[in-house]
Amino acid sequence: MSDLDELKTLLFGAEKEVLDSIQQRVQMPEARAADIAAVLPEAIRLRHRENDDLVDSLKDPFGHCLRESLRETPEEFSDALYPVMGPAIRKSIAHALKAFAERINQTLEHSLSVKGIKWRIEAARAGVPFPSYIIQQSLLYRVEQAYLISRENGLLVSHVHHDASHIKDSDAVSAMFTAIQDFVKESFSPDRSGRLETADMGEFTLWAVHGPHALLVCVIRGVPPRELRTELSRVLERLHFRFGEALREYHGDTSSVTGIEDELSVCLEMEAARKPESAKKGRPWALIVIALLALGLMGYGAWTAWQQAQQFQRLEAVLAETPGVYVGNIERTDSGYSLVGLRDPLAADLAAIAERAGLDATALTGQLRPYRSLDDAIQLQRAMQQLAPEVGTSIELVDGKLLVSGVARHGWIANAQAKAATVDLGWPVDFSGVTVAEWPMLQARADELNDAQFFFANGSELAAESVQRLSDYGSRLKQLADDVAGLGGTLEIVVTGHTDASGSPARNAILARQRADAVVAALLPAGLLPARIQTLAAVPQAADGTADASARRATVALQLNPALR
Repeated sequence: MSDLDELKTLLFGAEKEVLDSIQQRVQMPEARAADIAAVLPEAIRLRHRENDDLVDSLKDPFGHCLRESLRETPEEFSDALYPVMGPAIRKSIAHALKAFAERINQTLEHSLSVKGIKWRIEAARAGVPFPSYIIQQSLLYRVEQAYLISRENGLLVSHVHHDASHIKDSDAVSAMFTAIQDFVKESFSPDRSGRLETADMGEFTLWAVHGPHALLVCVIRGVPPRELRTELSRVLERLHFRFGEALREYHGDTSSVTGIEDELSVCLEMEAARKPESAKKGRPWALIVIALLALGLMGYGAWTAWQQAQQFQRLEAVLAETPGVYVGNIERTDSGYSLVGLRDPLAADLAAIAERAGLDATALTGQLRPYRSLDDAIQLQRAMQQLAPEVGTSIELVDGKLLVSGVARHGWIANAQAKAATVDLGWPVDFSGVTVAEWPMLQARADELNDAQFFFANGSELAAESVQRLSDYGSRLKQLADDVAGLGGTLEIVVTGHTDASGSPARNAILARQRADAVVAALLPAGLLPARIQTLAAVPQAADGTADASARRATVALQLNPALR
């Protein structure tokens, strides 16, 4: 190895090893996969929090995978969804309201009749709840026994019955029903898809409800309605939901299905009451009153809900129209609403927002974290706060610029221009529309000194009275120039020499220039800058020999140039 290579190794050896390690890791798919796996869950969580793009991206591949899985193994999905699919389909508002109304009607009829009062007394003496006593007195049917049988092997999983029921060997009954089920499949269903669901045996009816892994067989006394099968299906669904895996793997070990009898005992509670005896025809005033009260309560509840919905909509509209406030979530509380979001310090406070929404000032609370809003109204308010315009000065947002107009002191204008150059106000600032408040007074002073005339005795020699006037005039002119410069403007002075028509034009031109220079020389001792003074010569076009003492003069003209007008 050469000395140069050794020197490179000494100087850059560590960095080269790091680069080689990085290159090797990049080229290894396993290492890259491990790196991505380490940050993938957090990356998915953060991306999903930002927006719904991740959901849109995963929708198609996930849907495709789900469709393929359903196409290949539909049985697994149907078995998994069986415990929850039935309840989701059957639970409808109409059915619930109908059942609720029937229960209320039945209870009211028994409560407001002579027989109902008698039954109530008897139920109280027996220590039985009145609704239960009504059912006991008017049964139409009752589930006497319930068998849960494994579909895989025909073994009895569990058996429940009323104490008064005459019970044979439950295992024998289970085996018999399984044999009959197989007989039906073999004899009457060529594709073995048929199944026995109902059988009549004298005063008893045998109903079977089939599930993925178990069969529920109930012995029913009387004539059950079709709605009872729905209730039995619910029981079987709950059993599959709680013991689905144990039922699928059941081989006679009852310890694997501990507690299943409690769920199965629900079947024994399924009974029906007879319709009450026909009472004398008449108006059910009590029922009518209760119905009217119920309707009134429902109407009041609906009106209250509508009022709250309108109030919530007004609040949402006010929040959407309020600049500088961003609300991520609104929750209803006992006293009003609670907000979670962001608020610019210059935005309206919660009390003002509540008042605009028609709420009490204390009805709106929340945790609004501060942030800097980019709304035009808030940025304009922030610019007004920074510039602090004086009375008589206005600031408006026009065509993407802050236009300052009106009359203001020069000091405020200078300070505002400095802030506009150093502070981000959101837009460029145009000061062309503002007038310096001190400028009209300076213009008036300039008008007094403008067009001043100074006469000469002879040639370029100033008259005695002009010399005296020039001393005072120069002091006043210097003070005016200083005041104009203090406001950022300039004072231009033009001195013009004049002659009469008694001499030649060439001679008069020299004399006019000398007279202008003489006035300038008299003004300079006052401190005026020569660069701000311009001299001119005004000469008659032709010499006619006319001598005019008033023409032997020099005039001073002034021009104010303000930085802002």
